[in-house]
Amino acid sequence: MRHDEERPRTSGFLADGAVPGHWTQVIGSMRSNPFTYLSPDEVRTEAARLLFVAPSPEVARACFAEMLDAFGDSIEIATVEEVVPDRVPAGTWVFLPHRQDGWADLEEASAKLRAALVKENSSREPGDTLVLMEYGINLWMWAEPPSSGGDPVCHAGELISWESAWALGTSEPPHHGVDSAVSASDPSAAMLTAEPAASPRPPIYFGLPPILRQRRWES
Repeated sequence: MRHDEERPRTSGFLADGAVPGHWTQVIGSMRSNPFTYLSPDEVRTEAARLLFVAPSPEVARACFAEMLDAFGDSIEIATVEEVVPDRVPAGTWVFLPHRQDGWADLEEASAKLRAALVKENSSREPGDTLVLMEYGINLWMWAEPPSSGGDPVCHAGELISWESAWALGTSEPPHHGVDSAVSASDPSAAMLTAEPAASPRPPIYFGLPPILRQRRWES
């Protein structure tokens, strides 16, 4: 795990540079585990709408290419400044820039917006709330994968936990009865399910949507 002072900081989008090779296995491992994987059809069924909070279309395309291609009109892209919490429709899945991503100014802005959305959720009826998640814009450049230490950073006592991370995949999810410990530790299974990503960087999201939380409770 890395502490906050060890975390690289940047003022912008790290568009250049090759994706570290170990992320292919990380994504493959997540897609072979029913507790860290959702298909586009499952997202389409569960989410009333998708809201991607991104500083630019370039960032949105880099981090959400698969979803943009799969969901079309059910997606809205907005900057942090454009989002008005009480105007976000009920049942929307809101994807925010990660608060420990490394993009200094965006981290602060995202944290403020998240706090406003949490406050908005507290005033809504249970069936009208929003689902809040985060995504790493630059996180893949420096974060440690689960196989080499677990949580990638400890920030002001708050862990970015891989327990809340999940990935989108294009094939049918594995049967819910699969032993996740076996599938996650089997390198051959991981590589078989590591399909080429449509996004320039690994599409890993943090914050369990209700369907995955329920799946874990019932396991």
